[in-house]
Amino acid sequence: MEIQQLQDIYGRHPMIRRLGKALARADVRSIRLSGLQGSAAPLFFASFALRCPQQLGAPYLFVMNDEEEAAYFYQDMVQLLGDEQVLYFPSSFKRAVKYGQKDSANVVLRTEVLSRLSGGALPLFVITSPQALSEQVIDSSSLQGHTLELSVGDARDIMDVQPSLLDMGFLRVDYVYEPGQFALRGSLLDVYSYSSELPYRIDFFGDEVDSIRTFDVQDQLSVKKLQHVSIIPDSSAQADVSVQSFLYFLPEDTLFIARDTIYI
Repeated sequence: MEIQQLQDIYGRHPMIRRLGKALARADVRSIRLSGLQGSAAPLFFASFALRCPQQLGAPYLFVMNDEEEAAYFYQDMVQLLGDEQVLYFPSSFKRAVKYGQKDSANVVLRTEVLSRLSGGALPLFVITSPQALSEQVIDSSSLQGHTLELSVGDARDIMDVQPSLLDMGFLRVDYVYEPGQFALRGSLLDVYSYSSELPYRIDFFGDEVDSIRTFDVQDQLSVKKLQHVSIIPDSSAQADVSVQSFLYFLPEDTLFIARDTIYI
């Protein structure tokens, strides 16, 4: 049986409609679901998202008991809904926080979530763990102050963008291969932002942004065309930023979903 068929079966279950009605009521503050074992939980919520789109007007935050459980839940949700709206918010450290060894890939994932929440694009499903939530993040005002926005058609001189990137802590290299780097070759600007898993290739025509696309660092081939990008440095490396709990990035009507609330 295909996954889509399972989603269709779950989507027709009367509990899906009942949950949608319950969430629409202002007097309902908490709901307990039982009987969702293994991958049944992500399958249920993916089916709910497809059957009740009217309930997707706020982010959904899934807090699993640990990072391993969160990673499995994330993979299931991506298989069901794709990776455009499903995001993973991990701890920024490779091991325990006490070792102080940060993982740049995890920092990218965390920054992408903050950027997407600041942009307000919905629907959005964020999967995380208590370990990740315990780390403070850059506050929203500091994030905006350390973000370079570029859109196709913008009147920007490529030579004016370079000092901005240097001020944000980006390192100029010949070819980008990891976050925090940029390369300048003629009218082409390659930037590896901490808000994207792939680097950006920005093509300038005179003093105008002509095109933006992501590309693969291995073969240098374009992956996807974009109309707008937010270039963000590693906020943890900035000395002049304020920090706050990740929860302050969430709207008040965010749906908080926990595997075990008491344990968390």
